[in-house]
Amino acid sequence: MTSIPVEERFALQDLMTDYCYAVDKLTDVEELLDLFTEDAVLDLSDIGLPLMEGRTEYRKFYDAVFADMSHHTHYIGNFRVESYDGDKAVMRAYVQGLGRSRDGNEVHVHVRYRMDCVKRGGAWKCQRYFIFAGMPLPSSLNEIHGDR
Repeated sequence: MTSIPVEERFALQDLMTDYCYAVDKLTDVEELLDLFTEDAVLDLSDIGLPLMEGRTEYRKFYDAVFADMSHHTHYIGNFRVESYDGDKAVMRAYVQGLGRSRDGNEVHVHVRYRMDCVKRGGAWKCQRYFIFAGMPLPSSLNEIHGDR
């Protein structure tokens, strides 16, 4: 891996942090979508949720999540840039995600994020986003988001 300038590492880490903040607010889908490229692929299949190709598909998913959830919070750690070549990078982190649906159902997951990123117009965007199970998943995850 090419050495990564510290400002690029921080910018990549900020992208993942910005994702967590945007999804946790549950109010602004556009802010969330702006973190992805137009042709991004989101693959949540390892945790039993959909693989979504293109903004139309994942907009519907996040619109439903924002409508269904009353609370979200994510904690990220063990952040690592795995590869970097100037305008492409791959990063990973461990994540604890907690949520409560409007019907009172609760979920707490331990997962790992992977974001394959590209630099476009001077800003880092996520082009491929994966969630991998870190611990066994609770049944409430499927109860809350499984019908997407």
